[in-house]
Amino acid sequence: MQLISTEETSRRSGLDTSGARERLPVMDNETMRTTNDYDVIVCGGGPAGVAAAIKTAETGARTLLVERLAAVGGMATGAFVSAWMDTPGGPVTEDLWCRLRRRGLAHLDYDPASHREPGRVRYHGESLKPLSLRALRDAGAEILLCTVAESAAVEDGVVSGVYVVNKAGRTLLRAAVVIDATADADIAWSAGAGYEQGDPDDGRLQHVNFRYVIEGVDRDRYKREKPADDLLVKWLQQAHKEGFLHPPTGVFSPAPELFPYHPPQAVLILESWEIEGVNPCDPVQVSRTLVEAQLAAQEVVDFCREHLPGFEQACVGRLPEALGTRESRRVKGEYTLTGDDVMAGRTFPDGITRAHFFIDFHDSPPGTTIPYSPEFKRANRPPDGASYEIPYRFLLPQNISGLLVAGRSISCDRRAQASLRVMPTCMFIGAAAGIAAAISVAEGISPAQVNPEHIREKIMTQ
Repeated sequence: MQLISTEETSRRSGLDTSGARERLPVMDNETMRTTNDYDVIVCGGGPAGVAAAIKTAETGARTLLVERLAAVGGMATGAFVSAWMDTPGGPVTEDLWCRLRRRGLAHLDYDPASHREPGRVRYHGESLKPLSLRALRDAGAEILLCTVAESAAVEDGVVSGVYVVNKAGRTLLRAAVVIDATADADIAWSAGAGYEQGDPDDGRLQHVNFRYVIEGVDRDRYKREKPADDLLVKWLQQAHKEGFLHPPTGVFSPAPELFPYHPPQAVLILESWEIEGVNPCDPVQVSRTLVEAQLAAQEVVDFCREHLPGFEQACVGRLPEALGTRESRRVKGEYTLTGDDVMAGRTFPDGITRAHFFIDFHDSPPGTTIPYSPEFKRANRPPDGASYEIPYRFLLPQNISGLLVAGRSISCDRRAQASLRVMPTCMFIGAAAGIAAAISVAEGISPAQVNPEHIREKIMTQ
C-alpha cells in the first residue's frame, strides 16, 4: 500500500491545506496484484455479508468486507427495511439486537396469532450502520466502502480473489476463500456458476420496494382533519389529469391510476411503494426506477403540502441508497432447497442454519401478494414448533472451488427463496459461511472439504 501525503494530494489538486499532517492511503495496483492479501474476502456488506465477515474475522483470519455503498447494512439500512422478521437469526443477529436494545433503539413485536418466535424486531436503521461497523471492528474485520466487488478471479476452476472497482481503478485482491454475499450472486455468476432467476413459468420477479421518509408533518393534525376519501380521490384525479403526478413505471401498490392512493385498502401510501417488473441485476431498470421514484416522491410531497392538513411544512427527509429487493439470481448447488422442504420443516445431516418464516411472495398475478391473513401464514410455513434447516452444501456452487455463497442467492427454488430471503435467515446463513471460511483457511482445505458438523457445532448450539 502506497501512501501519499495530504500536502502532495493538495498540490496536485490545487487546494491549500497547509499545516495538514495526515497521510492518505492509496491502492497500489501492482502490489495488490502480486500479493495474497487476505485469508477471506466477503463481497457485499448487507446482512449476510456483515455476519460472514464478523464470524470469519473473530477467529483471527485476515478478513476484508467490500461494500459498494457508503455504509454497511444493505436492505436494513440503505433501503429502509427496518424490521427483522419472525425467524431465528443466529449469533450475529443476537449480538446486534443486544447492541440496539441497550441503547433503546429496538423493540420486539410479537403477535401469537400471526408471528412465530422470536417475533419481529423493529429497529432504528440509521443507528444500525455504526453499530454494525463497531461489531465488525470488534471482530477484527477490515472494511472497504464505496467499492464494487466486480468479478471473481478464477484460475483452473478455483476462485483466487476478487476484482474490485473504486476511485483507485480496477484492482485484484487475492484471498484463500471468497464469500459472495452480494444478494444477487454477482461473484458466483462472474465465475461461471449456473443459476436460476424468477418464476420458472413466466420469469416474473418479486416486487421491489422504494421507501423514503417525509419530514415536517403534523401527523396528529392530519388524523384529526384528514379529508374524506371521495374528496381526496377527486383531487388526485385532477392532479393526474393535469400531469402533476407521475407514478413510477410498474408501480403495483399504490394503484397507478390514483397514485399514491390505494383503493383496495382505501389508504394513502405515501412512503413505501411496491414496483413490478424490475430486475435487480439490470442496472438500467434499477436506475430508471430510482430516478422515477425519487421524482415522484417530490411530486407527492408537493401534492400533500397543497391539499392535506398538517403537511404544509412537509419535505422529503431522506431518500434510500438502494431499492428494496426480494429476488434475483439463485445459484445451482449440489442440492436445491425446495418449498416442500420449507413446508415440511425438513432437517438435514449437514444442516447449518434453521428457519421457519412463511413462504412470502410479493408477486404480480398469477402469483400472490400481501396482505396475508394469519391463516395463510400458518398454512405456508413449517408446522408449529418445527423449523427447516439449510444444509451446508447449498452454499457451494457447482464446479467452482474457493467460493461460498451466503444470503438469499444460495441454491434453492423460488418458493424456498420466498421464505429464506428475510434478513435474519440471511444473517444466519452468512454467519455459517463465515465459520466455514475460517475453518477452510485454518485447515488449509477447500470450502467443499469442510466438515459441516464442525460448522453446526459452532452455530446451531448458540
